[in-house]
Amino acid sequence: MRENLITEVGESLAENGFEAFCCSNSRACFDIVARRELVLLIKILENIDGFGRRHATEILNIAALLSGSGYLIGERTKEFELDDGVMYERYGVPSSNFETFREIVYEKRMPEMRKFKAMSVMVDGEKLRAGREKLGLSLDELAKKVGVSKETLYRYEHEMSGASEENIRSIEEIVGGEVRRGVNPFEKSKPTGEFDFHGFRAIETRAAPFEVLGEGARSRLMVGGEGDMRTMEKRAKIYSKMGEIVDSYSCFMMSKSKRDSLMGIPVIRKEELAGLDKARELIKLIKERGE
Repeated sequence: MRENLITEVGESLAENGFEAFCCSNSRACFDIVARRELVLLIKILENIDGFGRRHATEILNIAALLSGSGYLIGERTKEFELDDGVMYERYGVPSSNFETFREIVYEKRMPEMRKFKAMSVMVDGEKLRAGREKLGLSLDELAKKVGVSKETLYRYEHEMSGASEENIRSIEEIVGGEVRRGVNPFEKSKPTGEFDFHGFRAIETRAAPFEVLGEGARSRLMVGGEGDMRTMEKRAKIYSKMGEIVDSYSCFMMSKSKRDSLMGIPVIRKEELAGLDKARELIKLIKERGE
């Protein structure tokens, strides 16, 4: 089932002008890397309960450094099937079923937003306030008509909490218009835990095919660590294809090695890194080794 879903997602992306690469056998926090106007990192699971906080943090951080977005596609949770036309949120990662994702990609229709656990609909505070004021109602007056407290309605207007489907439908009937907030799953975010890696603004990863991802003024860099030859060869293929899609250089960083490259991916020895302070110096060495 998951394999079929991965295939369907890949086909949908290709049909809509995305350049995409599948790395689902790498046990990473993402299964597909895609790019059209921006980079999209997609994780695909049948049950999205299996997507944990650590993977969510990583996919968001990686996507942020790539000026892109993370996205989780699944069909259900332990408790319910994911509804069509609804965007959920799993530890901050936009999530939906395949049909909703397909609708976004094909028709560019942004769905309504629900917080994953609470199953609450996110409210557009400005629309709610405008609708209330148009009717000449105070917070307290509208709250009584809806059947919620004044404090709850205040939280809705200030987008401090989501509303139940029952409450938001009641509000929409009273104000005579839609007040639920649509969501753009492709909004860019900012990475956390950044550090300087030889002139690159970088993050460390534990659930990706690379150990470090860096962004410089003019270039990006994926850095892989040491491992057994089979794993490194597998990663070299990923770096090559993924590098084309996200426009990034790549290299392996090793303690000692007689090689200058592995399957076309430059090998940089740690002792060589010690003398490189600027990103352009490291990129120059990578270019030389990659020739």
